[in-house]
Amino acid sequence: LCGSQFWNSTETWWTNDPDFTPCFEQTVLVWTPCAFYWLFVVFDFYYLKASLDRNIPWNKLNVSKALVNVGLLVLTALDLIMGLIKKGGDGQPPLYKLDVWGPIIKFATFLLIFLFIPLNRKYGVQTTGCQFLFWFLLTVLSIPRCRTEVRADNLRRQQSEDLDFSWDEYQYASFFVFFTFTCLMLILNCFADGLPRQTKYQRGENEIPELSASFLSRITYQWFDKMALKGYRNPLEEKDLWDLRPQDSCSEVMPVFAYHWNQNVR
Repeated sequence: LCGSQFWNSTETWWTNDPDFTPCFEQTVLVWTPCAFYWLFVVFDFYYLKASLDRNIPWNKLNVSKALVNVGLLVLTALDLIMGLIKKGGDGQPPLYKLDVWGPIIKFATFLLIFLFIPLNRKYGVQTTGCQFLFWFLLTVLSIPRCRTEVRADNLRRQQSEDLDFSWDEYQYASFFVFFTFTCLMLILNCFADGLPRQTKYQRGENEIPELSASFLSRITYQWFDKMALKGYRNPLEEKDLWDLRPQDSCSEVMPVFAYHWNQNVR
């Protein structure tokens, strides 16, 4: 698959200087986030179908996501092309399955995420947990390879004075551009998109911040910090409270309750 050892417990566990093998870093640590997203992408489709809002305007956030994602698509396609050009020929390093399937798997995943950017905008989905978790996993699991690539590059510089641009040097440069774009996407996904133009419920100035909070803000309850701080400084009054979520209002809850209640009474 990689032309090198997939797993070596002597390098990873029974050593004072632990490290994963390059093959493990370029397969498991990259394909695991991709597999996670393909497995749970059904939730993103559910969010689109269940959304009650529509038409988020183009803004700096979703445009930035689209541009960075396009950059990842171009870089991944370039990895595949460079692998086919630089490897497998006379006097060149051999072409392995990883050089072909690695970029293809990443390209397919990035393309799927790219398609959701206009779809989320159209259907009013301001934030998605699946995409945030994907970029989080991809960023964190790429960190071990950062160390490996830097150490390998330093070793190459010490052992060789050849100024020709080799495949290893291309891989080093490509990975750090990839890692930079991945970090940018993680940062961008920490924020929720803009307010949709069309909504089922009227959204007022005193609406509960949870409605427009990002996934990260929701799982950490950061959106509630303002209320907690205000209650810490002064006793809360009724005027300080946010409006109830429309989905939790009596006009929405009572018909559902009455339907099941009447069924059971009959």
